[in-house]
Amino acid sequence: MPRVLAQTPPLNQELNRLIGAGQFEQAYQLATSNLTEWEGDTEFDFIYGIAAIESGNPNEAVFAFERVALTAEDATLRQRARLELARAHLLTNNLVASQSLFTEVLESNPPQNVRDNIEAFLALIEARQDNQRSTFSFSVDQTIGFDDNINSATTTGPIDTPLIGEIELNPDGLKTGDDFADLTVGLGYRKPLTRDKSLDSSLTLNRHDNSASNQFDMDYMLGDVSYGYGNETNRFRHSLQFQTVYLDRLAFQSSLRLNNSWQRAGANGWYQSLAASISTTRYDNTSASPSNDLRDTNQIMLSGSVIKLSQAFTHSLTLFYADDRARNSAGKHNGRDFYGVAHSVIWRPNNNHSPFARLSVQKTDHHDNHPVFFNDQRGDTTVTGSIGWVWQYSRKLSVNGELMYTEADSNIPLFEYTRYRYQAGLRYQL
Repeated sequence: MPRVLAQTPPLNQELNRLIGAGQFEQAYQLATSNLTEWEGDTEFDFIYGIAAIESGNPNEAVFAFERVALTAEDATLRQRARLELARAHLLTNNLVASQSLFTEVLESNPPQNVRDNIEAFLALIEARQDNQRSTFSFSVDQTIGFDDNINSATTTGPIDTPLIGEIELNPDGLKTGDDFADLTVGLGYRKPLTRDKSLDSSLTLNRHDNSASNQFDMDYMLGDVSYGYGNETNRFRHSLQFQTVYLDRLAFQSSLRLNNSWQRAGANGWYQSLAASISTTRYDNTSASPSNDLRDTNQIMLSGSVIKLSQAFTHSLTLFYADDRARNSAGKHNGRDFYGVAHSVIWRPNNNHSPFARLSVQKTDHHDNHPVFFNDQRGDTTVTGSIGWVWQYSRKLSVNGELMYTEADSNIPLFEYTRYRYQAGLRYQL
């Protein structure tokens, strides 16, 4: 079919008008409907490429700009086409081709404003290439401090019970304070699959040593494998976690958890997220506690968060709910529902210092009457607050300090307690 040489108004003129008005989708549709007649016309191909790339069709733009870069007789138009072709390759995640073209244009000594734009694109390409490389991470945290209630126990002396009246708790059952040292080692591996998908795995090992008493020393190992995907607006993550806990070097507890989360990036620094998890928690029987397995539970947990990021502050507000179901009917009183709210704020006065504060309130209702305090179905309210500071001394080394306070109220006095802990530490990371 012979090419139409004139239209009313001429096609290229109408396309330029639509693009100038920001009507890129209309320009793309008009150009596509005339592609058979006009493909190969240098001016049309360039305008068509602009309409395609700005309307979200970068693959079509690649072909159009390639034709212009090869066939245009005007050197300035060829240069512009190479720049737009480099941008189209970047949008299609062909980073090698995009980097090569941007570098080629940069070496031709373009005007300063063009040079600035190219250098910004090259920095973006380098960042994306880094994000697409498999990476290992390693961190070590060493913390020392004091905990005035290492066993989360009451200070109440005699406890009144329905059957035998008042009983005196032994010293191990009362509030005990101690100095402690905490060592945590973290290992991580990230394998990008595409620009928007990745596999991540991590392993965390922790040793908590109390100074005077070994009875409440704790070790744990936490492993996590997760799959993340999404785009700049919506991100999804699914992870499988396994944790095992040792108390005074003896197996104490293990858990398996499946986590699922969605996060949405809104306008003006607002983020919203939802999370759901199912987990199993199992306790190990010992000679001292032969019925520990009565504490076994299966849990469903839901949470939702709103996050606001600004230049100086990050605020996070979270609502949560969980249902812990006892696995054994004889341990039904260990089953519980709990729900609450948590708020945290991080202040960034500069790039090196980050003071923070956190506050949470949790209400817990147990599913059955306690076997000893059988006149009462246990209900607790726990308030926890902390303030702290992180000093990022260098890229690899940071210093931190934190003061925490917990107050637990209960309708059964045995489970009421207060606790404060202060600590300071160093973190080294690669």
